[in-house]
Amino acid sequence: MKKKLVLILAALLLPVERMYLRLKQPPFKARMASAIIALSTLVALPLSAADSADEIIRAKAVSIVDGDSISVVINQELVRVRLAGVDAPEGNQPFAIDSKQSLHDLCFWVEAELSSISKDYYGRMLAKVKCNGVNVNAEQVRRGMAWVADQSVGDRELVQLQEEAQAAKRGLWSYDSPIPPWEWHSRGWHSQRSWSGPQ
Repeated sequence: MKKKLVLILAALLLPVERMYLRLKQPPFKARMASAIIALSTLVALPLSAADSADEIIRAKAVSIVDGDSISVVINQELVRVRLAGVDAPEGNQPFAIDSKQSLHDLCFWVEAELSSISKDYYGRMLAKVKCNGVNVNAEQVRRGMAWVADQSVGDRELVQLQEEAQAAKRGLWSYDSPIPPWEWHSRGWHSQRSWSGPQ
């Protein structure tokens, strides 16, 4: 139990430590104490609740992985959750940082409500996520910070939000021909350090 807590704290505090070292903020011990208090107050349902798509899990969003993934603590375990139905820019792709920041602004260190839970091909948890009452999956698409994923083109609400973002040239739609992550990977651009646009 103590070992798991130490691992979770280490995973959480390493990026925070680097950020605070640059900003010369309060000492590490003060941040560690704050993190321990925050983690000790987490209330989450057991991971076994994820077995049913009808159940809702409430858990603190403790990390933003990228524009379509967050990490939450469920049953004292750090669990990565992908936003169902959306795909955000990745790595060095244009708008990857903006997309991650958008999700950070919506969810970081607040209680997330996970519903319609399932697993993807790789065994990762997929869910509709609400933070502060906002449907984050839909909001990322509305802001132009994520695409509707291929398998979700049947979700009329998400498709309509994407069309509106596209028409308004919000976020990634400010580019003439933004490239979705699934094409970005297939073209091999994910391994480049910078992007100069489609050739």
